[in-house]
Amino acid sequence: MSFLTTKQKYLIQVFLYLIMAFVLACGQSDIYEGIYKVQDVKDTKHAGCRLELMEKGQAVWRLADNEVSFRWHVKNSEIWLSTNSGGIIIGNIKGDTITIALPGAEKMSLKKI
Repeated sequence: MSFLTTKQKYLIQVFLYLIMAFVLACGQSDIYEGIYKVQDVKDTKHAGCRLELMEKGQAVWRLADNEVSFRWHVKNSEIWLSTNSGGIIIGNIKGDTITIALPGAEKMSLKKI
């Protein structure tokens, strides 16, 4: 004799799948957390630029004395950086390198340090 109806069993299964998906999604972002430094910069205005990806989707872009806060998340091989003002910067992330296309067809590569 079963204590749960078929509908209750189904709801429990759905709930467990959602929990597993959430746990897996949270664990994946941990591998990207860290500080990324710009590489091979031809112009000096981006030299010393750093991007810090922190836990809970927080990020900070640092250049000289300036700091800009972002939210971040990874979809497939893309990293999405969302500004507080509503702008979105989409870059590619592969291994320990992030590549971002800047205005004017310039690309910036940042490597995890």
